[in-house]
Amino acid sequence: MQNAAQHTTGQPGDRSGSDVRRPVNGARTSLHLTLRRDTAPQLDPAAPAAARRAAQVWLLTAGVLDLHRASWGETVALRLPPHLPVRVPGAGRAGGRATLRPALVRDGPVADLLLDWTAPEVPRSGAPAGARRPAGHLHLMQPADIPADLLPCLTLTPGPALQRARSFLARAGVHRAQLSDGHELFDLSAEPDLPDPGPASPDPRSPAELTDLKAVSEDGHTLLIGPPQATLGRLWLRSAPGPQAHAAAQALHASAHAANAHTTLLRQTRSARLAVDLQRAAHLLRDGHALPEATLQAAMRLVRADGAALISVRGGPLLSAGTLDWPGLHAAQRYLRPPLLSGPRPAPGPPDVHAGPLSRCSPLLLDLDPLGLTRTLMLPLNSGGLPPVAWVFQMRRCPQPWLSDPAELTWDVLRAAARDPIHAAGPRGLERRRPHDPTLSPTLISVLDSVGDSQVPSQMAGRGLHHLLETSGAVGGALLTLPAGGLWSGMPSDPSQSGAGGFSAADLTASAGDTRGLWSAQAQAVLLGAARAGEPRQQAADIPGTQGRAVPAFLSVTPVGYAGTVGGVMVLLHSPAPPAPEVAPLLKVLATEVGKAGERQRSLRDLARVREKTFRVLGRVLEYRSYETKGHTDRVTDLALQLGQRLDLTSTQLSHLRWGAYLHDLGKIAIPDDVLHKQGELSSAERQWMRQHVTIGETLLREQGLVPPEVLQVVRHHHERWDGQGYPDGLSGQNIPLLARLFAVVDIFDALTSERPYKAPWSPRDSLRELRRMAGTHLDPALVQAFMDLMASRAAPPALPDPFDDSLL
Repeated sequence: MQNAAQHTTGQPGDRSGSDVRRPVNGARTSLHLTLRRDTAPQLDPAAPAAARRAAQVWLLTAGVLDLHRASWGETVALRLPPHLPVRVPGAGRAGGRATLRPALVRDGPVADLLLDWTAPEVPRSGAPAGARRPAGHLHLMQPADIPADLLPCLTLTPGPALQRARSFLARAGVHRAQLSDGHELFDLSAEPDLPDPGPASPDPRSPAELTDLKAVSEDGHTLLIGPPQATLGRLWLRSAPGPQAHAAAQALHASAHAANAHTTLLRQTRSARLAVDLQRAAHLLRDGHALPEATLQAAMRLVRADGAALISVRGGPLLSAGTLDWPGLHAAQRYLRPPLLSGPRPAPGPPDVHAGPLSRCSPLLLDLDPLGLTRTLMLPLNSGGLPPVAWVFQMRRCPQPWLSDPAELTWDVLRAAARDPIHAAGPRGLERRRPHDPTLSPTLISVLDSVGDSQVPSQMAGRGLHHLLETSGAVGGALLTLPAGGLWSGMPSDPSQSGAGGFSAADLTASAGDTRGLWSAQAQAVLLGAARAGEPRQQAADIPGTQGRAVPAFLSVTPVGYAGTVGGVMVLLHSPAPPAPEVAPLLKVLATEVGKAGERQRSLRDLARVREKTFRVLGRVLEYRSYETKGHTDRVTDLALQLGQRLDLTSTQLSHLRWGAYLHDLGKIAIPDDVLHKQGELSSAERQWMRQHVTIGETLLREQGLVPPEVLQVVRHHHERWDGQGYPDGLSGQNIPLLARLFAVVDIFDALTSERPYKAPWSPRDSLRELRRMAGTHLDPALVQAFMDLMASRAAPPALPDPFDDSLL
């Protein structure tokens, strides 16, 4: 590889050399990247923080294929769209172009790249003068006729196409080939007795083989598969490519191009399906039939995050899901400040009358991982005038095409979710009441009508308070909730004393009008007194006026009860005139309705948690009868959920799959011990006994009346076979319910890898080989392949959290 002209004087790949550009002002405008074969670029840990932040903007525009092309020796031009859909705090923007090119020749599992955002635009015909090019000879693909031997490759995906063309490539002088479908990189060595092509991680060759191959590559020839700036693979040859090599490149390019288009279509279809899942979860939450965790988990799957949380400026996360880096999550809280949340100022011109509270807020992409392995996406939510809240997603630092595409459906769905107050109203929030005809005075009917059909306590409070403000002459109102630690710890008996603790703006759950007067010492004394006594109060107090002088005010305060305890207070502030006599009773009615809604939500949460734990306990009962099956329930549940998430199942489907995994063998509780624990092959009669466990389990659960039909299908049909030879109903193919087909794969895998009275445990490799043999006869071949991909991609599988763990409450 030749050094870059003029500005490059160090050796290629020498990170201490002067190949890192620095303009006159000293700001660094280039950065080294390390690209492993899982397409996760890692930033140079020795680079300054400013350069790392600046590089984030450019890495947003670098897709999987861009990274592959740079590793193949091309200089890839990156361009920023006019308006990025996400902001990167602290990242400067120098010009509108950057280049990504190889920094070091390396044919092993790691590629060293250089990201430079001061380089001139790259011509479409090739790399600019002075750009680094790989050693040896780089050839462009030429038109050629495809021979009959390669015609089957046109209908295959990249991996099988490489395998099908293996012998032809060897005859054409190709000793190695790489091909990408836009998502995975497939690597093939045309030498005999080497592994089949597959996702290229880890490299199966020994260090000696890699050294020999590198020596050949540096002195040999490479042929790009595809036109410049649009390549989809690369061939390594020992001599200049001939007609056969160009013909192979043409055939493989057709296969990869079709697969790339198919991958894009699948991504768009996936986004649409998960967008519907998120909207459905929001509707169920609004109607009181779901919990806030459902919308958070649906959004987490939509953005392909490993973990997600709903955070606020008050304490720790309100909700969490998945696997989270807690230090990074706490670091994200400092961005929940208006100066950082505010987006670009609106363009000059008349104001937008339709602009909502988020018109100047935009998603933030944060660089909070010092190792550069993960990225954090923060989405501010519509919390009205309350303390800000946001969804935070933590995802692996791999290319996400939707992040830099303003037209991607995922962004439309996230923007709609950010505007919908229901997502901020998980544990608390606000939705302002729609305009309505004013009434002359509040009545019991008008107050109850104002809350509408909402089942979320904070929404009901917000709507009711706005109605009372408009009809009673109050200047402000609020629902204040007690902090987690309570108000009473360490407080003096007289809360009006200077320095006494009390409510703060962080305790606002819903508000209307001007609430500044609630933070005066006298107002706090009234609020705390009502909360302590658990009784309504109407009392006069002095509050600060507009010019710093105290003005008289009147507070109507009613405690809000949740499950028999005081959970907060609802207050109306009148000034200077006192409230009408009917205001206090109506405020009490509103507080009662809000308290009932809170109890309903708590009951729904408790019921869901009890049901979850009950199903899990029932599923583990059998483990106490058989030591050999200890841990089976938890293992298959974890594997089934990972496979279900990989297949983008909805929240409801994942819940049904989880419960089915808990309960799938419940019927074995009725199987005699001499059959259940028999060592050796079962007799025909004993086999019939054992097969009855699926119908026994379904019957037991159906009698309860609380188990969804989809769960009963998993229990009854998880021993059906793809070829129709299973039991109890002999279903075949797609007639077997999806969740039962999915669970059958993980159930058989765990049975093979676990010790049983009749066999020793198999190795994971042998178990996977057996699953592949069973594909198309016992098991759904598509689900077997998805499970193979899952097992190949996970290094250490994350533990999925209990969706109703106490930590989420």
